[in-house]
Amino acid sequence: MTDPYLYGGGEADPLAAQPEPRAAAAPAGPRRPPAGPPPELRAAVLSGARRRRAPAAGGVASVTVPYAEQVALMDDLLAELGPSQWDAPIARHGTVRDLVGHLAANDATVACFMGLPGAGAARERAGERAGERAGERAGERAGEHRRWREQAGALLERLSRAGEVLLGVEVALAGVRPARAPLRQALVQRTFETWTHADDIRAATGRPPAPPRAGHVRLVAEFGLALLPRALRGPRRDVSVTVVLTGPGGGTWTVPLSRAPGRDAGLISAGAVDFCRLVAGRWPPDAFPHASEGDRDLVQDLIHAAATLGCD
Repeated sequence: MTDPYLYGGGEADPLAAQPEPRAAAAPAGPRRPPAGPPPELRAAVLSGARRRRAPAAGGVASVTVPYAEQVALMDDLLAELGPSQWDAPIARHGTVRDLVGHLAANDATVACFMGLPGAGAARERAGERAGERAGERAGERAGEHRRWREQAGALLERLSRAGEVLLGVEVALAGVRPARAPLRQALVQRTFETWTHADDIRAATGRPPAPPRAGHVRLVAEFGLALLPRALRGPRRDVSVTVVLTGPGGGTWTVPLSRAPGRDAGLISAGAVDFCRLVAGRWPPDAFPHASEGDRDLVQDLIHAAATLGCD
């Protein structure tokens, strides 16, 4: 593992650094080498250590820790995949391997802003896969995983040293619809997309979904709600809408649809995780489970607008 932020900050391996225990007195005879820790214990300790490492600044940590956790979970997931699973079909991106390249290319949007050397290589790589020979696939799978992980780790390392003022600087968001937002929101988007694509891979390889922690779900929901007014097509209406999201990460928000909102024109109630999946484009708008009151046409327009905010 080469990622200094997720994998110990360049410090010595905590298990490898332990001195070997001295042999106890024993009858003369052949001496056996001391037994090392079992591989599964070593893996568990290193996995736990990398998840506990957090950036120093509290404001920076509030958005980088969720991203770091999703990066670690994706890293573990990719490490579990067998050769055939890397070629499992993904509806929007071709295969699992192609999806990892797409994720790295979108991460590069923020990595380039942070001045990471070679961050644009992931974008170029996304279009270079045609014509590969079957014998090259194993190395290519490992390379795609490594390139994504190293870029994400370098990004987290750079962000952990950044000041909180930098979080307010506007950057380009990933996605087909051009948009800019403060770096703070761009990091929430990276958390959101990493979780979404990890669940895409889980679905493609027969694994159950794994929603983030409640606090992280709330960050993602607020990210989507903040973008919702500008995603709404048609003329601006001087009204607001109440959105009630239930379950872990839920809450109640008033979403103004203009700079001078007037009356509350409607209410939408749905599960918080379901709303996040709608924003990711994983719930078809017409099948999205919700309850509503008020202006039905406006509610439907908002639901369809929310479904356009994903990064695919």
